Amino acid sequence: MIDIKHLAQNLERYKEELTKRGWNPDFATEANTNYEVWKSQKAELDILLEQKNDFNKKIGTLSPDERNTALGDMKKLSEEIKQREDALRELLVNLNKSISKVPNLTYDGIPIGKSDIDNPVIQIWGDKPEFDFEVKPYYELEVYKKYVDQKTGAEVMGARGYFMKGEMAKFQKVLFNWVEQIIWDHGFEPMYVPLMLNEKTMTDIGNLPDFDGQLYEVPINQDTNYYLIPSSEQSLMGYYARKNVGNLEQPLLVMANTTCFRKESGSYGKDQQGILRVHQFEKIEIDALCRPEDNDKVFALNAKVNEEIYSKLGLHFRAVEVCSGDIPAKHHKQVDYEAWFPWEGKFREVCSNGSASDYQTRWLKTTYIKEGKKDFPWSLNCTAVTFRTGLAILEQFQTEDGRVAIPEVLQPFMGGKKYLGE
Repeated sequence: MIDIKHLAQNLERYKEELTKRGWNPDFATEANTNYEVWKSQKAELDILLEQKNDFNKKIGTLSPDERNTALGDMKKLSEEIKQREDALRELLVNLNKSISKVPNLTYDGIPIGKSDIDNPVIQIWGDKPEFDFEVKPYYELEVYKKYVDQKTGAEVMGARGYFMKGEMAKFQKVLFNWVEQIIWDHGFEPMYVPLMLNEKTMTDIGNLPDFDGQLYEVPINQDTNYYLIPSSEQSLMGYYARKNVGNLEQPLLVMANTTCFRKESGSYGKDQQGILRVHQFEKIEIDALCRPEDNDKVFALNAKVNEEIYSKLGLHFRAVEVCSGDIPAKHHKQVDYEAWFPWEGKFREVCSNGSASDYQTRWLKTTYIKEGKKDFPWSLNCTAVTFRTGLAILEQFQTEDGRVAIPEVLQPFMGGKKYLGE
């Protein structure tokens, strides 16, 4: 979440931020108004609490008659304090709701735009593959049709369900294992994490309220709900909730390889064929905590990891900087990596690299030591790979006879085979 004190001191800056994101600038005004009301009510409550504290100090010095009168007054004061405390708790709930509507401040140089079509291209890698035959979408390739079963997936799960078997399941496993080794070589610590998180953690991390309708809710009992993770980012960052991580002389680098779950709300009719957009998928996430002054260094490290992965695979891909109208609420800066899909003749996002500044850690109450005092570190979140990368390989490396050339770096782990489907 944002620092409400900073918003109160810089209201116009936050209204400008909301405007350039295409959001309602009144969200900042609402948060500021609620903060002023809460602050005023808290100040009045503090005065009453001080009066009660003074009474407790002097009660022993009063005569019996004075004590009886004072106790009567104090009973009324205690009742008023309780009423004001209840009211203040309600005001705090409303304040936090309004704060949650205000996104992170983006950096000064962010490109201004309305959607992903306004994201400027930063760099392009590899040669665009040329074909002397009519290319097919990945889901029309023989190897895909043999090893990916969407029909049975839909029968046992529902829309966007699927089974992956045989060579394709092995290919995904090999790809992810290979990516993991690259990440480990760059100093990221592997973690095994929960796939369900409680409501408090999902709220603190910024996923609740669920404005995008992406989360799967798992009722446990009448009073308790869990949520399936949409990314291991929530679990990785949740691990550091309410922890102090020391002086952070070196950034904390962590990663997890998990199954993830998303409703894909708002995507009805999009990518109905194939498994580009599904409810359950595998993902490797790399996250970091660092001092604010180390943010650019860690951001560059994440970029290096992504670029190494996709370059070594031999893919044609590019990096785009996410503009003001497309960047998530939590992010201060974001760069997406997009792979070329020949059949569509366009690039599609396969991973992203983002800095959330102190937006996540403030709500999580994750702290570090800065000049002898506690402060909030910056967090960075980066997708290393999902099987969208595998789908890009299927399309870019397809052959006329329906097979798929296996990237050279993966061939040793596929038993020396050079093609999927041979």
